[in-house]
Amino acid sequence: MQWNELDLSVQRAIEAIDQAARHLSVSSAGATRGVTTAESAMEVITVLEAVLSGPSDDPDERAVSRDLRAAKSEILSLQAARERSVMAQMTRQIARIRSARTVDDLADSVPFDASGLGYERVMFSWVEDERWVPRSSHTVSGPGESREMLSAGGPPYHPVRGLIEVEVVRKRRPILVLDALSNPRTHPKIMPISQSVTYIAAPVVARDRVVAMVHADRNVDTGLNDEFDRDLLALFCENVGVALDRLLDTAPSGGGLPTGLRSEWLEALTNREREVLRLIASGLTNAQIGARLYISEETTKTHVKKLMRKMGVSNRSQAGAMFHELAQTAV
Repeated sequence: MQWNELDLSVQRAIEAIDQAARHLSVSSAGATRGVTTAESAMEVITVLEAVLSGPSDDPDERAVSRDLRAAKSEILSLQAARERSVMAQMTRQIARIRSARTVDDLADSVPFDASGLGYERVMFSWVEDERWVPRSSHTVSGPGESREMLSAGGPPYHPVRGLIEVEVVRKRRPILVLDALSNPRTHPKIMPISQSVTYIAAPVVARDRVVAMVHADRNVDTGLNDEFDRDLLALFCENVGVALDRLLDTAPSGGGLPTGLRSEWLEALTNREREVLRLIASGLTNAQIGARLYISEETTKTHVKKLMRKMGVSNRSQAGAMFHELAQTAV
């Protein structure tokens, strides 16, 4: 079955809706406005069927009702066929995920395997201290767009606090975003590049915590994303989490979740900001840091604000803790 059959069924549904609207003497343009997907067509048909419910002696009304039922039946049949086909593909993609030999292999393969379920763009990201850390990506537009999105994601890495993704990380649930272009809670640097109209995201749980997220946008069959896409990606990510747990159980010492993520923010700091951070970690105040570095207290405050933003932390204690953690890792 060619997937453009679903587009044709939506067009036939619009024609049935148009005829029903004319029969009811309501605005045809108003009835069909916004009917662009199978879901929106089903919603309008349901409303019209409720209006036309009950027996009728009018042959035109019976014909209108029959056409609406036929349109709905066709859409449901095609959707069911699509779901069966996608689930068969899911089985194949899960087998690929389970064949990964290392954590890095898994992280590299997830976007490609998820895109095989029918999505234009897929991104795999680690979640570290509730920061969104893009790791790998696959897009139908090619590697250039993937590299651009990954670069836009940091460092410095953006905290999920304040973003829609906070639901994914804190509540461990998948999300469906239908207003991505206008929603102020999407990633401020990745979104201008992807220009996603809709997207879905789901958590990857390993070691009993959300360690990663997978994002996907634009179903190549429907042109958007819906609840089925959200639930499909969630199922895929559950299997990624199982595979990740298996790899962590069998990984040699040092082969677990990436610890290098903690040091990548350091590359985003200037030399002066690193000096300020070292003194923050030593417990010095802004005035003491300024005196030590021969700069004003106001200039010190500016450096502190910038380095905290780049590190994705909200206070000096967190910044100091990350510095000490990095120092211990380097030993």
